[in-house]
Amino acid sequence: MKFLPAILASALANGRTRQNLRMLGQLVALLFLLVAAYSAVFHFLMLREGQLHSWFTGIYWSIVAMSTLGFGDVTFHSDLGRAFSVVVVLSGMVFMLILLPFAFIQFFYAPWIEARNAARAPRSVPPDTNRHVLLTSWGPVEMALARRLRRFGTAYSVLVPDVGQALALHDADVPVVVGDLDDPDSYRRARVEHATLVVATGTDAANTNIAATVRECSESVPIVATAASAASVDILGLAGCT
Repeated sequence: MKFLPAILASALANGRTRQNLRMLGQLVALLFLLVAAYSAVFHFLMLREGQLHSWFTGIYWSIVAMSTLGFGDVTFHSDLGRAFSVVVVLSGMVFMLILLPFAFIQFFYAPWIEARNAARAPRSVPPDTNRHVLLTSWGPVEMALARRLRRFGTAYSVLVPDVGQALALHDADVPVVVGDLDDPDSYRRARVEHATLVVATGTDAANTNIAATVRECSESVPIVATAASAASVDILGLAGCT
């Protein structure tokens, strides 16, 4: 429950989620319009049959018929009324049992689950983190390096842009921070100015971008990067790799 405010704030801050909620609201409004229209037709047909009912009864009958509950306490006696009942039941099956639940799951529940997972992913390292190694990807090389760092008692964190990967690493007890690799704020939240080393093992272009971004936050932290070609070595050095 303590994550609920953060989850709701994250969901509402997402433009796609707000648009989905508007679409869900439009479907609910359409449902109310259908109930009102069916209630009006209900009264018209009932009057033709000589039956008089309150407006609330019309709304009650429309909702009961559309939800396929069919209590049978209010019924038509003419073929025209029964045909109208069939139309209401069929439209209710499509709208209330298929379209509306699907829209609720697609537009509200699924984004809410996504926002809940995003809120669970760490966005920064603990405030007392110092002299740690910051890894900018996670693969066989980083896993081997992490094992050696743990052996020597050196703290480390992994900066990844994908929330799903961050959650998987977090659940595997790997120190992780969610953030874009080209965003200086990501490295500030990872306390790169207090780190003892930054390791970039992506492509040459990605490593160059990482080094240049890190240098916006710290001019002194050592940056180790891999190079796929000899021509990239000078470029990486100019970007800030040591």
